[in-house]
Amino acid sequence: MIEKIPFMHRGKTYNIIIEDDIPFTALHSVMDDLISQGAFSAGEGCAELYKVTHEGMCYIIGIDGNDVIISVK
Repeated sequence: MIEKIPFMHRGKTYNIIIEDDIPFTALHSVMDDLISQGAFSAGEGCAELYKVTHEGMCYIIGIDGNDVIISVK
């Protein structure tokens, strides 16, 4: 079941949309990586895809504003 979860990271709130479970440590690491890539600077309506690897797991992530759609590959 796909869930939309409000998630606070570094003082900002994001909407995490994910079908699978992801550990909080992995989610924080993924969010840090996305921030360092400038993923949230484009703004809403400018969806972008990113690929992030954390502890051997590959995540494909769509960013649209503060919505973060995560797929585990």
